[in-house]
Amino acid sequence: MSVMADVYSSRRRVIVSRYVSELKFVERADVLTRNLTFLRKQSAALAQKLNDLSGHVEEQVEELYRTEVDLDMKLRTCRGTCRVALPFSADHHGFESLQTDLKVTAQRVRQKHEAAAPPMKTPQIKLQPSDVGPVPSVEYRTIPAVRTELLNLFEDVGVNQLVLELNESAELHTLSSAEPET
Repeated sequence: MSVMADVYSSRRRVIVSRYVSELKFVERADVLTRNLTFLRKQSAALAQKLNDLSGHVEEQVEELYRTEVDLDMKLRTCRGTCRVALPFSADHHGFESLQTDLKVTAQRVRQKHEAAAPPMKTPQIKLQPSDVGPVPSVEYRTIPAVRTELLNLFEDVGVNQLVLELNESAELHTLSSAEPET
């Protein structure tokens, strides 16, 4: 019986450490899921802000070009009457290249956003209780060595399965089963 108690205590340490590591794994996975959800929301908000700012920059560039053209026209009309006329002309080529660069940048941002669109629902890892066997008999607990050595049939350590879920009702896949070794 003492050999069995030694075997029991060594196996119990292994089983309890596995049980605790499963609990920690699920807890950390939950934290990572929340972080991922937060980052997705923040990324969506920043993408929207980038689109708004990009549109604002395009409007400012167009306004700047209109101002340049207007200034060029006024200076040309003034050349004949003004004593000193500044050599100025609107940079049509620079404006066209700037417009092209802005369009290419906007297109790349759209392509990256469309290509890397993550799934809307983040799967979550959950612990699901698992029934492994019958309830221990009352006679087992009445054995004196069981009571003195505090030997139990791992009733205090839950047997769980790690389950990957998309939402509360739809189960996707069972990752592993942690059954105690006896």
